[in-house]
Amino acid sequence: MSDSQAYEEVEVTADGITVTKRFEEDEFPVPAIAFEFVSGRSEPVRVRLSDRVPERIAVEDLGFHPEYGSEYWEVEEDRIRFEREIEAGAEYTTVYGIRATGAEDVAQFLGEPTIEAVDQPLEGADEEDVIPDNDDVVRDAIAGDGEIPGLEDEEEDIGTLDLTDPTREDDAEAAETGAAENLDGIVAAIADEIRSENVETEDLRLLGRAIDHVVEDEADGSTDARIEKLQSDIADLRAYTDALEEFLDEEGTAQQLIGDFEAQLETFDDRLADIESKAGTVDDLESRLDDLESSVGDLEDSLAEVRDVAESDDDVRERVEDMESDIEDLREWQEQIKKTFGG
Repeated sequence: MSDSQAYEEVEVTADGITVTKRFEEDEFPVPAIAFEFVSGRSEPVRVRLSDRVPERIAVEDLGFHPEYGSEYWEVEEDRIRFEREIEAGAEYTTVYGIRATGAEDVAQFLGEPTIEAVDQPLEGADEEDVIPDNDDVVRDAIAGDGEIPGLEDEEEDIGTLDLTDPTREDDAEAAETGAAENLDGIVAAIADEIRSENVETEDLRLLGRAIDHVVEDEADGSTDARIEKLQSDIADLRAYTDALEEFLDEEGTAQQLIGDFEAQLETFDDRLADIESKAGTVDDLESRLDDLESSVGDLEDSLAEVRDVAESDDDVRERVEDMESDIEDLREWQEQIKKTFGG
């Protein structure tokens, strides 16, 4: 992952864990903030880090990359928190993306994060005891009542949870058969609940951790495929939610769009009525022009007769000249009418 040169990196250290925060401009499709964890410890530790969301930025404008630990983030009103186990001497990178509305002022995102805790694994109660590192528990939950240990009410003491089924040894073969038969339906039901946003954030995080441990173990191939599909569904849900929120922010709700369309339709109706009114006026003028042309024709006929009768009469000739002048004026007026209305 390449470092952006325009902004300085921010580094914090606590209890043998160093976190480097930096701006990544070109590594991802959108600008992103990267956190690189480096462990100087000789044993695995669980690290909890928090970062402040800038005042003018809504948490909805931040997006977490599914391939860089999105399941380990929690979003609060004005802060985001990351919690994950880091192996001894290991490095780990996680990122979140910034929408265009917030990328104009990158410096506001480069405040110093806080390492809230670096906890050693509890004696006799490793994370593997709470969330097993094999797929047996997930398979049992899928084959049974659909519950995964660790997703019960928060008031229960996770240190005393019984993660095994007391009848499992006697019924192992039957449980495996039931798992194979019910796996498709239960996984689909879990995915539907996630899509419907009926699952609490904490439950999603714990489910994500359980899935991570199952994927890391050498589990049954069909179970791995279904778990990967569930992870993909979670990532798709986040992407769909972000896209829907962005669309509603830019375009408004469906009711607003319908209101805008109805207003435009009313304007169109008014313009159409105006055009129809003007068309009626043009038709009336064309009719009057036809009548005028007929009158001019009659006058021309009368003028011819007058010329025959008044060739020797000066008075009549003078009147004829006056009439000719009038007719000429009428013709000019007729030509103007034709030019005006395209006749």
